[in-house]
Amino acid sequence: MRAVEVIVQVDAPVARIWEMLADFGGFLNWAGGPDDTIRVEGNGIGMIRHLSMGVGEIAEKLTELDADQMILGYELVYGEPIGMKEYRAQVQVKSVGDKCELYWLGAFQPVDPSSEDQVAETLDATYRGMSKTLAEYVQ
Repeated sequence: MRAVEVIVQVDAPVARIWEMLADFGGFLNWAGGPDDTIRVEGNGIGMIRHLSMGVGEIAEKLTELDADQMILGYELVYGEPIGMKEYRAQVQVKSVGDKCELYWLGAFQPVDPSSEDQVAETLDATYRGMSKTLAEYVQ
């Protein structure tokens, strides 16, 4: 599997960023568009969020939620967002001075092996975009 690692510094309160990320079922509160929908199945580790968004129909399962370390992990259950047939990710929130850093680590298998570099670039841009959107939301 190909890995993508991104570190994004945002000017936002660490506690608020973590609060929003840790609400796995509330993803569309800050990341969604007007026509996006979410349906949540279960609670806590193992819960699944079924999303209908611009990337199509996908579902992601919560695999890790560590409030002390502010780490959230999830994996793709179904769908092929941005050309990925397998995907798992982890994001950690860290305090750096009066700023907040988001450490994203994603691993994926592309649907089309020849598109691996393109998928990696898109995933990098997605992490950066989500970080910016989240920071703007909590401001």
